Amino acid sequence: MVQVHVLPREMFGFSTFGIGMALLKWLPIKLVDKLVLALARLMLGDTARYGVRRPKTGPIELKLVTGKTPVLDVGQVAQIRSGNIKVCTCVFS
Repeated sequence: MVQVHVLPREMFGFSTFGIGMALLKWLPIKLVDKLVLALARLMLGDTARYGVRRPKTGPIELKLVTGKTPVLDVGQVAQIRSGNIKVCTCVFS
């Protein structure tokens, strides 16, 4: 299974990443990640049933530690659901 965070670009009319960064002013990073992921799951559903699992590291923590934001576009999720894109596991050596 592929492990990547799937987040909507916006939540409630605001940037998802912006919401996360604003919440970091008052809440610990682990809690912010849990809140953002809970909202994403409510909005997008369970992506694991399509072969896309979430990594153990939360999306905000991953961004702060690595500087990278590994997310799939919501449009890609729709294509995966419709069967136009097939998720497969690739092993690189």
